Order: sequence, then C-alpha cells, then structure tokens
Amino acid sequence: MQYFQDQEGIVRRYMREKENWDNHFSNSKNFILKSAQTKSKNKAVVLGSGWLLDLPIDKLSEQFNEIILIDIIHPKQVVNRIKKYPNVKIQKADITNGLIDFFYKNKGDKEILNKIDFDKYLFPIPDADFVISLNIMCQLHIILIDFLRKHQEDTIKDLQKIEQQIQELHLKALPQGKSCLITDFEEEVFNEDNDLVGVNPLIRINLPLGNFKSTWQWKFDSSMTYRDDLKTYFNTVAIDF
Repeated sequence: MQYFQDQEGIVRRYMREKENWDNHFSNSKNFILKSAQTKSKNKAVVLGSGWLLDLPIDKLSEQFNEIILIDIIHPKQVVNRIKKYPNVKIQKADITNGLIDFFYKNKGDKEILNKIDFDKYLFPIPDADFVISLNIMCQLHIILIDFLRKHQEDTIKDLQKIEQQIQELHLKALPQGKSCLITDFEEEVFNEDNDLVGVNPLIRINLPLGNFKSTWQWKFDSSMTYRDDLKTYFNTVAIDF
C-alpha cells in the first residue's frame, strides 16, 4: 500500500526543501516542549513518530521516564538512533487500529464504505501522561483513499465522509488534558509569481479550542515538484488540550 515509499519520499523532499522544512520542524519542537511543561512526566506516547525530524527527542528523553514511539514503519536509522536512549521504545502499529488491514482485504468490495464499523477502530492509548499527535491527523486517510481509488477507479463515493470519520476517531483517541495535537489544516497553492490560486481544507472536523495554540505556514514545496508549475504550502496548527 506504498507506506514504505511514502516514508522514503519524505526524506527526499526534505533534502530539497531543507530551509523551509527546518522552520516547520522548529515550530513543532518548540510547541511540544511548551505543551510538555504542564504534563506529568512518567510516560509520553508519540503517534506518527516517523523520522523524528519534528520531535525534540533529546529533551523529551530527559524529562520523561518512558517514551513510546508509535508508527506503522520505523526507519532503520531511527531504530539505531534511539539505542542511546534507554527510556525510549518503539512500537509498530497502525494508528487507525486496523483500518489499513480492513481496506486492503476488502479493496474489491464496492460497498466497503458502508461496512466499516468505525467504533471498533478507536486506537487505544492506555496510561499515558502525555500524548503527541505528530503531524499525522490530516494524513491518516490519504493512502487508504488513494488505494481505494486505484482498485475501484471512480466507484468510491463520499470520500470526504471517510476523511471526517477517520479524523474524528483520531481526535477521540487523544486523552483530554494530556494531549498535544499538531496537524496541517489547510493547503494553499501558489503559481510561479506567488499568486494564490487555490485553497483546500485538510481537516473535516472541529478541532478543540485547547489551553493554548499556535499556527504557522509550512512551505512544503517551493520547487514545484509536488504539483507541476505550482507551489504547495500548508497552514499548520498546534493545540495543547
């Protein structure tokens, strides 16, 4: 389902857009550390840890007794890197709690969207003092929907509803008073002259107001390789709640 290729693609794009991405990563790290200040310091859980580019793992490992990094794939480089932190562990898991397997096994079923019992796909996060949803909420549905489109062409309808339900599940899994949510919420597309030519919403649900929040623009692709002849920027929000 292209999860390996997607993760490798992140690193390649980062090398092309390093300066712009580093600013996004710095904003993410600073907000996480601010959010961590108000949390108990036994166990921290990171959803969507990826390459750790946007996670201040050094400082968090000093603050928390235990850190669990959760993702569907952990790059070998990350596995090797965290060996120097005795209190950091990795867990391989589908953050959608089984939707990936369900979509794969039922890819030919034209009624697949009507057969999903979303209540059973709530991801369990037990006994965590701090939960970080790390730039993952708006991405959870993308590969799933692209996979369905590939196998069912134009037969899949009402895809926005699937996006909304997956995002609702993810938000429901984050414990109140213990969570830090970082996600892109809007995509802006610019032409070569930096004229805004399109805006696309990335979040289909109401996000929590939170105790405090921060927003910034992530210049995701300024070299026009993600879209031909267009630059793609994301508006990002970070919320402590």
